[in-house]
Amino acid sequence: MSFEKTRIPTACGKNYRAVVYTLMSGTVLSFSWAIGSASQTCAQSAPLQGAAAQHAIIINIPAGPLNESLLALSRKASLQIFYDMQKVKNLKAEAVSGTMTPDEAMSRILAGSGYTFSRTGNHISILKQSSGIMLGPVRVGGISRVAVPSTAMIGNLPPVLPGGEIARGGQLGMLGNRDVMDTPFNSTSYTAEFIEKRQIRSVRDALKDDPSVRAIFSTGTAGVERIQIRGFTLDDVDMSYGGLYGLMPFSGITSELAERIEVLRGPAALLNGMSPGGAVGGVVNIVPKRAHDKPMTRIEADYTSNAQFGGHADLGRRFGKKKQLGVRLNGMIRSGPTSVPYNSQKTALVATGVDLRLHRVRLSADFGYQHREIDGVLPYYSLGKGVSVPDAGKVKRNFHLPWSYFSGNDYFGVFRGEVDIFRNITAYGSVGVHDYEYRGAYSQQIVVNDAHGNGKGAVPVGIVQSGRYLTADLGARGQVKSGPVTQDLAFSANRLDLTMGRIFGSNSDISAYDVNIYGGKNKFLLNRDVSVPKSSPKSGTSTLSSLAFVDTLSALSKRIQVTAGLRVQRVQSASFNTTTGVATSRYDRTAISPSVLAVFKPMKNLSIYGNWIQGLQQGSVVGTNYANAGEIFAPYRSTQYEVGAKYDLKRFIVSADVFQITQPSTVYDLKTNIMSVNGKQRNRGLELNIAGEILHGLRATGGVMLLNPILTKTQGGTYDGMRASNTATVNFNMGFDYDIPFVKGAAVTSDIMYTSSEYIENATSNRRRIPGWVRLDLGARYAMKNPAVRDGKLTFALNVDNVTNARYWNASGANYLSLSIPRTFRFAVTADF
Repeated sequence: MSFEKTRIPTACGKNYRAVVYTLMSGTVLSFSWAIGSASQTCAQSAPLQGAAAQHAIIINIPAGPLNESLLALSRKASLQIFYDMQKVKNLKAEAVSGTMTPDEAMSRILAGSGYTFSRTGNHISILKQSSGIMLGPVRVGGISRVAVPSTAMIGNLPPVLPGGEIARGGQLGMLGNRDVMDTPFNSTSYTAEFIEKRQIRSVRDALKDDPSVRAIFSTGTAGVERIQIRGFTLDDVDMSYGGLYGLMPFSGITSELAERIEVLRGPAALLNGMSPGGAVGGVVNIVPKRAHDKPMTRIEADYTSNAQFGGHADLGRRFGKKKQLGVRLNGMIRSGPTSVPYNSQKTALVATGVDLRLHRVRLSADFGYQHREIDGVLPYYSLGKGVSVPDAGKVKRNFHLPWSYFSGNDYFGVFRGEVDIFRNITAYGSVGVHDYEYRGAYSQQIVVNDAHGNGKGAVPVGIVQSGRYLTADLGARGQVKSGPVTQDLAFSANRLDLTMGRIFGSNSDISAYDVNIYGGKNKFLLNRDVSVPKSSPKSGTSTLSSLAFVDTLSALSKRIQVTAGLRVQRVQSASFNTTTGVATSRYDRTAISPSVLAVFKPMKNLSIYGNWIQGLQQGSVVGTNYANAGEIFAPYRSTQYEVGAKYDLKRFIVSADVFQITQPSTVYDLKTNIMSVNGKQRNRGLELNIAGEILHGLRATGGVMLLNPILTKTQGGTYDGMRASNTATVNFNMGFDYDIPFVKGAAVTSDIMYTSSEYIENATSNRRRIPGWVRLDLGARYAMKNPAVRDGKLTFALNVDNVTNARYWNASGANYLSLSIPRTFRFAVTADF
């Protein structure tokens, strides 16, 4: 045992004698004595002295032993914390998450412990509140890095809940990052860890535990991976990349692009502006990958039934004394037959993300290329008049049409920048471009004509489509304090330009072909030469531009928050004759969409919220067969009312909400033959959600959505009160991830999905519907030390989708049906170096 004396400085300029005992085992103990009440004075004043020079940082420290929480903070904020570990070893600390100064984090950690602290520069001393006794010695940790203010987006990723699968907050468009308890919406942010544990291969599949989301088309149907949120359709082009629309691949988005996948349920025109497709039910945002503080080298080899092989490399490094420069590289390729007969796919991705974080300036750039090929394109099924819904258990999933294919290429890039004009005001700007082209030859659908499965395959089409998205965003976020009230102000101006070309080949020599959906091969079209054009001349343009302003007033330490905002959206579009290039129609309209949002916290861990917000879609141009032909309707405003509550149980969060979304549609008067915007679909729903670690080692994500989708003001009132088509009334999803306690490094996952029956058409008195279905996915993984490197690990993962091989229909709109994907095995070996 050794003995030494040291002096510990305090913020009051006095020296306190500390006796430090260093045990041979490495445990460090000390006791310090304060003179009179001077230390009590220091404890009260010192945090205020240092706070003014501090920068806010992202803190994510779970509830647990006070010792561990103090050590975590010392590492995160590069602090030296002086205290006696033995004195606090039995004390617990509350969870601390969010963007805050180190002093704010320290105050929250010590809340209720009976201790306070004093600061001198980066040295913090823990003191007993009641007696003024300062506790001794040192725990030192932390990585020096450039701090970012709370108004920043680059380098300001919200922390995660315990278990690492769900983040505590996400991006709210022009409002910036918000903690989930300060978010006046039902939202979920799925992390890369959630994706990796389940070997998820696409952004759409990453949402499989979300009860508000439903996949529409099966993978392999001409590259389309459309989803629904709260009963309304959302396409790939309506998903944003770091808050910008139009940048994501047109034919499905690979999960390897995402650091996080954020879902905000409900329309969000105020927050993000109008999306290209005019999404109503919600917003999906893909957060780009960034290099972490810790160097990362990850290599994966994987297998998917039936004989599809792939590999993935993920590299990340930060450079500089304060980790200012980060570089993240991603490369992936998978190729081979899938579990669907006569279907094979090839997907490749190359992506890079670079970011630079300086004292007042932050810059980032993302570039990517994605290629996707499908051979043996899956057809849709549609039903002839009076034909009952076929038995999904007997229908062939695909037909032997080896000439059918789809091939797509996407190139995209985006630059972003932020400047801290003042300590509490950040200006930002971004510009991005996305070029895509896809071509293919396939038969789009099979029409079933009788109960025996006889039908017609549609005339095959050869198609080429290309497009270019140019998008830009400029804005500022700032905070102003006026006595007890704080104002968070935000301004945004954005613009998206789309130029698209689409053309079909001439296949007049090919006709529809006979087929039976229950069996047999189609020999008539085994080797057909379908004409595919070489290029696609311009067929349409679209420009979406808007200005928005938002003001959030908060008081009582954010116990009360009220947000009011306004967005002015302009929509311009034109269609062109692909042969002559002459414009055939033009559209130019403007809409104003106000919104009001509120959060009230009657208790620290309870949030009650409400919102009135709108979504925007491009209005119609009345056709020539109506009396008001040529009339241009203003953008359709879909309106949502939502009220909900969230309860933070430290390790997990539960929420409940009720909502109503009304989407307008067109109807026409039979007597006057005038078309107008009077029809409506009204979706009312109840959602219950849970996310986080509900027990030690057991994580849960999911919930239930009950939906009542009703048609109102239909044509002549014929179908008023009827349930809308392609929308289930009960959706239940729940995913579990469990660490096996008696096998270190082993874990299992399970995901169960239930969807009730749904109608497949609106305007008919004898409506047909598909039955409900249940699907179960299971997985297991085992992580061990990588024998090739000192600190790396080796992970083996096996996942099985649709374990019971359930066969069911997905309703895809416009009387289209697609079959579920069969049982699929996925195995991967991942090495971290």
